[in-house]
Amino acid sequence: MSRKEKGSFWPSYVDIMTTLFAITLILFAVSFNRFKVKEKQLQSLVDEYENIITVYSTVGAIDSTRYFRYDDIYLKHLFTVDVEYQMGEYHMDKLKLDRIDSSQAELKRDSILTAGQLIKDKILSLESNENDTVKNNIKFLVVIEGQSSKIRFDEGDWKNNYTLSYLRAQFLNKFWKENGIDFAAIPKCELIISGSGEDGVPRIIPDSTSLRNLSERERRTQWEAIESRNQRFLVHIVPVIGNIDVTKEKIEKLNGR
Repeated sequence: MSRKEKGSFWPSYVDIMTTLFAITLILFAVSFNRFKVKEKQLQSLVDEYENIITVYSTVGAIDSTRYFRYDDIYLKHLFTVDVEYQMGEYHMDKLKLDRIDSSQAELKRDSILTAGQLIKDKILSLESNENDTVKNNIKFLVVIEGQSSKIRFDEGDWKNNYTLSYLRAQFLNKFWKENGIDFAAIPKCELIISGSGEDGVPRIIPDSTSLRNLSERERRTQWEAIESRNQRFLVHIVPVIGNIDVTKEKIEKLNGR
């Protein structure tokens, strides 16, 4: 190699290394910026997920009381206070216990009031949440569902098991309102009053096997005693998530799919 060629090698090498370093630095800066953007997007997703967990945890806390339980089969938070009405009745002062023990009937009504207040307190606690995302994007659907037994009660279009079940739900809501529990007046709460009549779930189903060996009269008596437990109402609490998005589509979009 000539002296001239030897002299030009090192400056060229330095230029190449300088260029490679500059390229590496640029790639690092671009990658770092993209990672920060991705981190911000993922943190946003985590925050939204935690907000949803906050809502469901608050509702789920109701199930730690003796008034509600979560049904894994029907995916509902259900009212557990055993409320039975007299045949064909729907007023809160016409419970089955009112014919048996008036003091126990009053205790039952006190339990119903406590349960209603519990629902109200949980909804209001989320309304006053310090997190604006939770406060602004969450509301509750409270469904008061009346039920009736399949024991025949049909005196026309306006007096049968289906209208009876609706009236049970309506008068429960009236009972709560008269005692300061008005779900319809809570801004973040939507109230639905419904009657499922002889249908709806869950229901108490008489076990035909246990009735099989009884006489016709005994079977009928036992069946009515069990079926009459469906002369009641259910209360469902459903969180409604608004503008909080942790859907599969959003996650895939963040992942660049």
